[in-house]
Amino acid sequence: MSSMDGLEFLDDGSPCLRIFMSVVYFIVATAGVLGNLLVMFLLYSTHTITTGTINVFVFNLALAQLLFSLALPFWAIEFILDYSWPFGLATCKAVSLLTGLNVYASCFFLTAMSVTRYCYVATALSRSKSLCSSSLTSLVVTASIWAAALIAATPRAVFADLTRVGRDSDTACLLRFPDGTAWLGINQLLRVVLGFLLPYAIITASYLLLLHFLCQHKLRCTNSRRTADISKSVAVVVLSFCACWFPYNILTFWSVLIQLDIVDYSHSFYFAQTYFFPLANCLAFTSSCFNPVIYCLVRKEYRLALHNVLFKLSLAIMSKMPYGINSEEGSGQAGQHAIPLNDMYSQTSQTDTRRYVPLSTLPTEVSTI
Repeated sequence: MSSMDGLEFLDDGSPCLRIFMSVVYFIVATAGVLGNLLVMFLLYSTHTITTGTINVFVFNLALAQLLFSLALPFWAIEFILDYSWPFGLATCKAVSLLTGLNVYASCFFLTAMSVTRYCYVATALSRSKSLCSSSLTSLVVTASIWAAALIAATPRAVFADLTRVGRDSDTACLLRFPDGTAWLGINQLLRVVLGFLLPYAIITASYLLLLHFLCQHKLRCTNSRRTADISKSVAVVVLSFCACWFPYNILTFWSVLIQLDIVDYSHSFYFAQTYFFPLANCLAFTSSCFNPVIYCLVRKEYRLALHNVLFKLSLAIMSKMPYGINSEEGSGQAGQHAIPLNDMYSQTSQTDTRRYVPLSTLPTEVSTI
């Protein structure tokens, strides 16, 4: 039985909801680890990690979401055990810090990528070298983002503690602030502002300015289809970020208003936190699976590299099959397939270059998401 402000509610263990959340967390963790490792591998294998500032941010974004995905199984096990934490205090603090660190880092890197992309476009017609393309700038910004994310997430490690909760006095990993609800409200408010409102405002403004620039210079664009592709990618970026994090932050902001005694605790809030907040949490965490696809696999060079890897893998598997090609003629055919495979990237890139004419005077990196 829980009570607050004269309202009493029966605790609902919701075993089905807990099992559902655990399954979703494990699926998201697996997909996040595999997807982000794939992104990092493609950046490394195509040697594009050092060819632009945005690629550096993409690599760090994948790293942040990879670490975040590795923290999800701990929370999934806690849900399975009915919110009982079996890993000890040190792990509680470490996983809490890792979760907050990489949530903030992901938002900050998404914001930096949108600003950098507009910077590339806005300075493309200038003859002077832009700071956006400087390797030193990318390193400084990357270090600053990780430092800012660490500072923002530090309270989670400081105030994370093991607490006895429930009728069975289970040990839970929770944030325990000093007496009163103001600390919790301020912490959640900072989470909403720094982790959603401010980044989303900057991302939206950057992409609107980007589209405005493309519309103003459409006479310089020799391929309207390319511009349309950029516009679609922009829409996917903004809408996916909002769709994943909007429900979570709305419910969190509602909690902030209650913690700061601006609105009263109610039955509606209780049921929203009990049944809808876990689902919103799952939806927010799925962004760690969506972002690698949006920011990497939609680009032609990475799709080509992935196709190359899968083609080689399929040949390797077929060569080990008991009824595979064992004759000399078959070996010769396999050897013939190996020649264009090695040159696939360069040949297809040339074909794409002939088919798609980039924006006049714009660097290649600004024409892709």
